[in-house]
This record gives sequence, structure tokens and C-alpha cells, in this order.
Amino acid sequence: MMNVIGILGCGWLGIPLGKSLRESNYTVIASRRSEKGINLLRKNKLEAYQIELLPNKIKGDLSFFDLVNTLIISIPPKRKADDLSFVKKIKNVIEILDVSSVKRILFLSSTSVYGSNAGVFDENSIPNPETSSAKALFEVEKILLNCKIPVIIIRLGGLVGKDRNPIVYLQNKKITNPDGRINFIDQIDAINGVLVLLKQPQIEGVYNLVSPHHPSRREYYNFISVKLKFPNPKFKKDDPLIRIIKGEKIIDDTTFKYIVNNLLI
Repeated sequence: MMNVIGILGCGWLGIPLGKSLRESNYTVIASRRSEKGINLLRKNKLEAYQIELLPNKIKGDLSFFDLVNTLIISIPPKRKADDLSFVKKIKNVIEILDVSSVKRILFLSSTSVYGSNAGVFDENSIPNPETSSAKALFEVEKILLNCKIPVIIIRLGGLVGKDRNPIVYLQNKKITNPDGRINFIDQIDAINGVLVLLKQPQIEGVYNLVSPHHPSRREYYNFISVKLKFPNPKFKKDDPLIRIIKGEKIIDDTTFKYIVNNLLI
């Protein structure tokens, strides 16, 4: 088993993931690009390396890559950035990995690569990325799946947790597609899913991590507004567009089970 795990871009998901890995007797090292981020990692007792990815180079302590057996890449593209910029950054990482000790890669991607059309989508569905960030993620997925190092692509649904929910950003806005479906993943299930896949050395390829519970957007945001004591949400009168992302492959292939299988609790 590969016991030295590196988390490149250790943020909201990466910090509790790093703690869970450490509790599972892995050695964990983590990176952030800013001094503030480094201090946060140290506050959480994670060994920290300052690394910044740029389109033309990687700045920082590159010894990070020489210490790692398994690399978790947890760096999302910026929403409005040039998608080619993100692709170039990850290509720079791959070039370093070719001459490093890294033997396995887990790339945290997003179900946004499936696009926004109606339908039911799983890992066998053909991606149809529409936004700049989704196109960048899918391009990186293709590059990684063709590199020499074994890779797992983990497509995460919308991330939610105790201190993170999109309702915060939807205040004073009318929520679109109220009869559409929610495709979220709770932080605890995202962490456990990564841990389970990590512990299966034979596993490669693409896995979705999305809660099996898909309430309507109206039902979910009404519930979460009451739970968090927010004002009642307002909804647009849109025609329903039903889009469901399936995340059962990981259940079929491993011992993983979703803990938060009801988002209305």
C-alpha cells in the first residue's frame, strides 16, 4: 500500500480529507499557494508546502513531488478563467510527475463535465461540458487518463457540508428550474469515497460521487432555508429540466456506502 499521500491544493475538502487519511495511518503532505493557506494547513497539523501553479511554470518547493507515492489533485479551475490556462498548469504537473516518485493519481473533477441537458447520466455517458471550467476539467481528465501513471478521475457532485451550501449565494435571487433535481454530495461522503477508492490499488478510471437522493430544487431549498433560518427562497416559473447524475458505480465496485443518503435531514 502506498502510504505517502500528497494533496495538491488542500482546501475546504482537502483539509478534512488529510485528517482522515492521517487517521488511517497514511503520511500526508499538503500544498497551498499562499502564506495564509500554509498557515491554515499548519493550524490543522498538516505538513505544508507552498506551491503555486502558473501556466508557464510551477513556483515553490518542488521537493513535495519527490516525497509522494499517491497524488490527489484538488485544484479546480477558476470559473471565469481561460480554460487553457488550467490545462497548461496541470500539464506542468504531469511533466514533473514523470520523473517523480508518484505512482498513482486521483484527480478531483466535477459532474459539470456532463453539461446541463436533461437526462440521466453515469460514468458511461458521453460528457458534454459547456462552461469554460467544465471544458478545462474534461480536457485535463483526457490528458490524465492517457498518461503513464494509473489514474482515478473522481467527478464530484455539488459539494455541501455544515459550513457550505449554495443557498448562501442564492439570497435575493430567484432560483431557476425549481422542479429540476439536486445532484449534491456531502463533504463526509466525498471524503469517504476518496478514501475507499484510494485503498483499492487495482481500481482505475472514472467514478461519480453524487448522493443517491435527488429531491427537487424547490423541495431542497425550501428545506435548507428553514434549517439554516434563511428567508423563504423565491423561484422562477421555469419549465422543468430534469437532470440526474448517478453515483452508484462506486457502490458496485467497492465497499462504499453513502452516509448522507437523504439530503432533507
